[in-house]
Amino acid sequence: MNETPLFVFSMVCYILAFVGFSAHISLNRESFYTPSRGVAWAGVLAALVALGMRWHGAGHPPLSNMYESLVTLSTLIALTGLVFTAKQPLPMLEAGTCVTSILMFGIASVFSSDVKPLIPALQSYWLHLHVSLAFVGESLFAIAFILSYLYCFQKIMAGSTDNKIFTGMLDKIACYLVVVGMPLAFVAGMALLASHLSSHPYYGGRWSGLVWGVIVPSIVTMLLLMVLTWIYRGAVHKGVGKWLPDADSLDKLIYRAIALGYPLFTVGGLIFGMVWANKAWGRYWGWDPKETWALITFLVYSIYLHVRLARGWNGTLTACLSIFGFLVTMFTLFGVNFLISSLHSYGG
Repeated sequence: MNETPLFVFSMVCYILAFVGFSAHISLNRESFYTPSRGVAWAGVLAALVALGMRWHGAGHPPLSNMYESLVTLSTLIALTGLVFTAKQPLPMLEAGTCVTSILMFGIASVFSSDVKPLIPALQSYWLHLHVSLAFVGESLFAIAFILSYLYCFQKIMAGSTDNKIFTGMLDKIACYLVVVGMPLAFVAGMALLASHLSSHPYYGGRWSGLVWGVIVPSIVTMLLLMVLTWIYRGAVHKGVGKWLPDADSLDKLIYRAIALGYPLFTVGGLIFGMVWANKAWGRYWGWDPKETWALITFLVYSIYLHVRLARGWNGTLTACLSIFGFLVTMFTLFGVNFLISSLHSYGG
């Protein structure tokens, strides 16, 4: 059976859910919220069924190449967002997880979706443990990333940056760099990756279609949203103020997401990865680029937890550290595969 229609249905659900959450926020209509969550859940369930079908058909979990990794992580992020907000509605976070899942699936569509036999190095039950636990941890890091972005956005809209002249200026600059810079960094990253893959005999044409079908419209949309948000910032603040917690509450939610994701990533991504490496290659650690960047990811989030718990730091600094951690996570997952030769680069 072909699981592609279910994935397409899932993406349509995420798009509709995003529109519903956006209407809920901008029009101040509470009646949009519950149906939007229902549609998002329908998308997640459809994606889970599609992943199950692919697993059954291939005989192994959908974690063996770039396409499978992206669609699996896309699904986990959407699922984690819904579970994370089950007791505390956060429509802006839920809208953000929908967008993140849509973008990841859009990028996945560039890569081959053909089911291929596992190479010998991947034929192990450690694949299930190592990659799945790491991905759940990374989906929580994605939640922390979205919350960190919303934290900076909330501080700009509320004008609640540090009151001291020097630190207040740095606080404001950091928040603006995050709010404006992250969308632009995404577009720049996609453009660089498109340039890198454009000469590839398989990906070149498909990636060009994604550039003109997704990236260029994204640029226009982001610029338009930035201009409208600035012009109508007073009205935006009133709407956002009702549906987004204050900065301190967001800071605690960021910490909660990272505190949950950190042990899962540590156990799955590092410890189980080392055990698997010993079974597959006869050594626990070999400073392979993917291993090295996984360690860097671990260290960034270790620093976050240390400065927050031991030093009592919070606010914009730790929000920016959370954002940096997720960027490192994404480079570890996908950047290493394209830019650096690695034992973990098993194919596209």
